[in-house]
Amino acid sequence: MSGIVRFAPIVLLLVCCSCAKLQPLTDFGRNLTDYVTGKTPIKGVTQMEDRYFPDERRVGINHLADRGFGRHQPYTDRYMQVAQYDSDWLVRATAIRALNRSREQRATPVFIKALDDAHPLVRQEAAKGLANVPDPGAAAALARIVANQSEPRDVRIAAADALKHYRTIDVGRALVDTLDSRDFGVAWQSRRSLIRLTGRDLRYDEGAWLSYLTGPDRPFG
Repeated sequence: MSGIVRFAPIVLLLVCCSCAKLQPLTDFGRNLTDYVTGKTPIKGVTQMEDRYFPDERRVGINHLADRGFGRHQPYTDRYMQVAQYDSDWLVRATAIRALNRSREQRATPVFIKALDDAHPLVRQEAAKGLANVPDPGAAAALARIVANQSEPRDVRIAAADALKHYRTIDVGRALVDTLDSRDFGVAWQSRRSLIRLTGRDLRYDEGAWLSYLTGPDRPFG
């Protein structure tokens, strides 16, 4: 019993640290642990800049993006460079994910450019970034991905999710056209985005959706 009592304050502290209102305390504990274990910002930057080992660069980016300071400039400036020019696709994807986690508004041109990356995981992370940090200039590229049946399912799902921000007839048609997709995940996400855009749920009835989008109501103007 005495052992339980002895550890009760520690358990309480851990629970409290998980509370969003005490985030500064959580950050302090993490920073202290990093200092003791040698996982300092300098080490993270050193790993991110490793010339020879992509895994080191990836680990360094993740370490920095896990910390509050690593989701602001000048770190996000470097993530944008890595996302565009690193030779390793997984490092590029990791940098884009870090920008997404940072909600970096300046990164939307990087996200849009990455929608044409040769590797599907990079395209997927770019679409996820645009789902959280939308840019009107991304709508056409996202609609193209959703319509492309040769794209991997997860990339199309991420693109369909990102299209929830763009209230245009072209986006609406692109989403409706996937409702009869053999891949239910794509159809389901397209339906969710249509609900978000219109406030209605016509389920998977393409005819009903098209009639609504082009009819007298014209939800997109």
